[in-house]
Amino acid sequence: MILVIGSGIVGSWIAYQISKNTQADVYLCDSSENRGDGISGRNSGVLHSGIYYAENSQKLKHCLRGYELSLEFFNRFNVPYSICGKIITTGVKEDSSIELQKKEKLDELYYKSVKYDIRNTFYIKNLTSEYPFLLGENAIYLSKTGVVDVSLYLKALWRECENAGVTFIKGKRFLFREETPFFYDTQSGQMEEIEADCIVNAGGLHSDELIRQLKELKYEIRPNKGEYYRLRRELPFKKLVYPLPSYSSTALGVHYTFHLNGESYAGPNSNWAESKTDYKFQTSRNVFFNSLKNITNYYTEEDLTQGYVGLRPRLFFDNKPITDFVIKKYPENRPWIHLLGIESPGLTSSPSIGEEVFLLVKSLI
Repeated sequence: MILVIGSGIVGSWIAYQISKNTQADVYLCDSSENRGDGISGRNSGVLHSGIYYAENSQKLKHCLRGYELSLEFFNRFNVPYSICGKIITTGVKEDSSIELQKKEKLDELYYKSVKYDIRNTFYIKNLTSEYPFLLGENAIYLSKTGVVDVSLYLKALWRECENAGVTFIKGKRFLFREETPFFYDTQSGQMEEIEADCIVNAGGLHSDELIRQLKELKYEIRPNKGEYYRLRRELPFKKLVYPLPSYSSTALGVHYTFHLNGESYAGPNSNWAESKTDYKFQTSRNVFFNSLKNITNYYTEEDLTQGYVGLRPRLFFDNKPITDFVIKKYPENRPWIHLLGIESPGLTSSPSIGEEVFLLVKSLI
């Protein structure tokens, strides 16, 4: 028996890849009665190109491969998506020295697109003429970016998991006690010891808790809050609009995005949450609007209303931030695999991560 903990997009892809490629009995477990109500159901639904990530990183490898596998899945199973493209702009004009620094950062991103073979990326010669209401002396356009209906994506993936033979277990929390795996029934409070040939920890925000139960105490996930404000109207063109990313954070800054149902949003921002269940808004509309108006003058503050809040699983090791995905077998003498810090571009990367974990599981059983 193969047990996968966490039925979000990453855990579901892992279960799907294992089940369709082996004869093993695969179980997908989640402590919630409502699948996908964690990280997977609270993001912007963007399919990323890979342009932001470091060369030779897990994020880059899985984003590039995951993008292609995602489109194959969407086309095969009729999941709604749109490859709409993305504009990255230097934003509101500042003094010449700062504009020069911003142009250099933008050039770095463009050169990455060439190096990583992210095709159809180009400079926009006159941003404000081509895209009214956007701000920026300089900008680049990435064709290889899109949005997907995350809710329908998850439903299609769960359906295909079931078709491949995956068994879902809901309402049971998984834990280790003295290196013995248990289920804890969240309704009855009963404990049940588990026998499994391999266990995969894809617990998202809670994945560090499981590895810490095995005495690997240096990993810690700190929840980072991303808030989204709903916009009263869409921009007059179907493009995502992003500011230059900050090099001090894995967040990409408050940007303009839209869902396929016609709703448009500004966000997410980046603030530390009080806990792993802290989904309350903490940023005022005025502060949020001031961030948005760095990239567009299309909106007034009254166009913004509170939308939704997501949490990122920011990973630390020995109190130092880890900016890449961690896929780790631990302890060495056990067939247990842990996935830690799977934040953005986790949605895009998930089928590729599933593929890699399947191969790792195959080598262990």
